[in-house]
Amino acid sequence: MEYDLPLKIAEFKINGFALFENLISPNKTDELCAAFTPLLEHVQTRETKIGQEEVGDLRTGKGRMAMTSRFNLNWPLDPPFLDPELYANPVILDFLEKYWETENFHITCLHSNNPSPGSTTQNWHRDTHLLTPGIGNPHHPHFGVKIPLVDTNEENGSIEVLPCTQYLAEADFEDSYDEFLIRDDFDLHSRRLNMSKGTFWVQDPRTLHRGTPNTSMESRPELVICYSLSWFRINRPVEIHKESFDQLTDRGKQLFSRAKIL
Repeated sequence: MEYDLPLKIAEFKINGFALFENLISPNKTDELCAAFTPLLEHVQTRETKIGQEEVGDLRTGKGRMAMTSRFNLNWPLDPPFLDPELYANPVILDFLEKYWETENFHITCLHSNNPSPGSTTQNWHRDTHLLTPGIGNPHHPHFGVKIPLVDTNEENGSIEVLPCTQYLAEADFEDSYDEFLIRDDFDLHSRRLNMSKGTFWVQDPRTLHRGTPNTSMESRPELVICYSLSWFRINRPVEIHKESFDQLTDRGKQLFSRAKIL
């Protein structure tokens, strides 16, 4: 599918996110989900208390329970995840190059969000901190590309976003969004992202959003790939096994040049 990238960039700059549907076929998405599910189930069984950091082995399940029945996992760059259509999708790379006006950016996380049955509503939040309090910068040096591995809907806890909040830079609001956003008399214009599996949604991490309750009988896995400009530093580098790194294309090795090789 071809996309009008200038329009998508305009959507992203205005709304704080943009959706690219059908970037991965349903069959390939199902293959990714089948490979990811055992990792998630291992962490779900092992991690019964809320933790601050992902623990465990990358190839069998490195993760944590972030909230009740809501799990975060890192995932290994092994087959079927060792696929440039996933981590170096040409549409996404083209989008990034045009948005940042450079090819000098890197992949800085292979993460995932996994609300499971029984998960509750998150607080409204960002996925980053304010770099310039009081100033709404037109660009941000780091953001996430998120890929649901199953169709998302109101039952399994689709994400809720508050569009056009990426330029909000009021430091006094940062720890208190729920104090007014969830009040009945606040005129909230949020949107639920009910997406088909294999959709890539590109998110400015400054955009306010929250996870919603998963009332279904199955987890809702979502892969996350973080991209950052070269000067933006991440405390914990992405981890890749050497045999996987060696199989990357030259462009892939450039994208993962900041990775920790295991």
